[in-house]
Amino acid sequence: MVDMATPKNSVTSETVTVRRSPRYLRFFILGLIVGVIAALVLTVVFPIDAQYTVLQVFGFMLLISLSLGGALGLVVAIILDRTVGKRTITTQATRETVGNPEA
Repeated sequence: MVDMATPKNSVTSETVTVRRSPRYLRFFILGLIVGVIAALVLTVVFPIDAQYTVLQVFGFMLLISLSLGGALGLVVAIILDRTVGKRTITTQATRETVGNPEA
């Protein structure tokens, strides 16, 4: 039987290193959005060809620009991670455990 009347509390302190990191998924999604906009612009800019419809040209441009936009977004995130990630700080972190750790 566990004695709930006297919970065991513990406090530990450690030195930790904290650094900021970009969120890669957000940069990837932003790159995809830029890719869609680029596909729309490129579809309008290219002259109309009798061999392909406007929808086919948009599909081709979308495939290419989504790949390049997503990759470009990830490259920007990696570059930011390398430049901003160099700034790290060392600080004290405190961990508090309340209750019975065996339960």
